[in-house]
Amino acid sequence: MTLLEAITMALRDLGRMKLRSFLTMLGVIIGVFAVISLVNLGEGLKGFVYEQIMGLGTGPTYMEIHAGKKGQAIGAVAAKLTYQDALAISQKCPSVKLVDARALRPGKIEYRNKSYSVPFIMGEGPALVEMMNWGVSEGRFISELDVASRRKVCVLGKKIVKKLFGEFSPVGEKVKIEGATFVVIGVLQEKGAILSFDMDEYAMIPITAALDLFKLDKVMEIGVLAKSDKLVSQAVSEISEVLKSRHGKEDFRIDTQEESLKLLNDVMSALTGIVAGIAAISLLVGGIGIMNIMLVSVVERTREIGIRKAVGARRRDILIQFLTEALILSLLGGTVGILLGMGMSAVAMHFIGLPFVIAPWSIYASLLVSLLVGLFSGGYPAMRAARLDPVEALRYE
Repeated sequence: MTLLEAITMALRDLGRMKLRSFLTMLGVIIGVFAVISLVNLGEGLKGFVYEQIMGLGTGPTYMEIHAGKKGQAIGAVAAKLTYQDALAISQKCPSVKLVDARALRPGKIEYRNKSYSVPFIMGEGPALVEMMNWGVSEGRFISELDVASRRKVCVLGKKIVKKLFGEFSPVGEKVKIEGATFVVIGVLQEKGAILSFDMDEYAMIPITAALDLFKLDKVMEIGVLAKSDKLVSQAVSEISEVLKSRHGKEDFRIDTQEESLKLLNDVMSALTGIVAGIAAISLLVGGIGIMNIMLVSVVERTREIGIRKAVGARRRDILIQFLTEALILSLLGGTVGILLGMGMSAVAMHFIGLPFVIAPWSIYASLLVSLLVGLFSGGYPAMRAARLDPVEALRYE
């Protein structure tokens, strides 16, 4: 028996029992459908988060310095970073292009008889514009002179401006931030929400003015931009030496963009693997269903097997016949599951607002698993059929 003859015969036999064939494939269809849709959704979510993170910074040359060692809980951090640490890094690290010390507090902004509770009042320097791909739509941003002179000036987000000033330009107007008078010098470009943070509700003031306003002796973090991606490792070494000499110990951590993206990728890949593994259980159920139906089929067609053997069919021919049927059932189920899974993930991503991402490896893996399911679930029934004695098979009623 040739392979083409085996496939033709298998399709004809399966076509006679369309409903049973479909129900047999259903377990494989559901399993592959679940794997494809969940993996694609996971990849889409990963792509969305990457896009959001890259929208915050300028790529692999960006890094952040935080107090405390890696893995240390925030509440347990006794160490601190200061504005003077940022100045020292800027002056003593030749591989560093820009340094930006930051302080962050919620607060209330008042203009005449209106007030707005702002979740983010940030003490910043002029380096933020280049570091975070941000800018102003009106007026100007904070300058080095503003920081050095501790000027009480501010740049407001679009939502704050709309709430307090309506359609009028706020540039040149005076507002009160936590009771202190600040002059509005600019309006931030509209940024939208990034990772659930509404960037249009930010208010920026000079880092030195923020330290005075909130009576702080430390900064939340220090953003750093290396001169090139090839100098990132050198910049990390230089920053470590400067801070260790100032603090007397290593009570800080330097998080590079590459490390952050790698950590995110590891977490997302682990989650994708877990949900795919759970969904793959359905494939095992589908394989058991195929084996069960193939065993029933061997019993039902015992007389047919006897006749085929009596007219010259070899064991190999019978083995190929039943194995081909199992493989076709499994591969057809896998193909239908892939198409349904891709369609489902496309619709879900459209409504959720995620980019439609197809993970090619999940398609190849599903087809391979479907092939293995058919091979193993059809193997035993096919061997059982091949071992039937033709005389006994012909006498079977």
